[in-house]
Amino acid sequence: MSVEIKVFGKPGCDFCKTTMKKFETFLKRWEVPEEEVSLIFYDMETVDGMAEGAFYSVTKIPSTVIERDGEQLAFWHGQVPLSEEFKACFEKFLTAVNQ
Repeated sequence: MSVEIKVFGKPGCDFCKTTMKKFETFLKRWEVPEEEVSLIFYDMETVDGMAEGAFYSVTKIPSTVIERDGEQLAFWHGQVPLSEEFKACFEKFLTAVNQ
C-alpha cells in the first residue's frame, strides 16, 4: 500500500508551510512508516506544479490531496486540513502500530 500526500502551494505561503508541518508532525507522532507515505509539495509558481494542480483542479492554496494506490481518499481545497479530518486516511497504519 502506498499513500501519497500532495500539498499544492507557494513557497512564501504561511498556510502552505503550516499544512506541510502539520502532516510531518502527525505522521511522526502516529508512527506512520516513512517508506509507506510520500509527502510531496507542489509549487504552484512552477510549470510542473501548475500542471499537477490542473490535474486536480486546484485553484486555491493550500490544497491537499491524499491518495492510496491511485485512489483519492481526501481533498481539501484552499484550507489547512484538521488532523481529525485526515487521521482516518491513516487508520490502517495506526491500527498496526497500536497492536
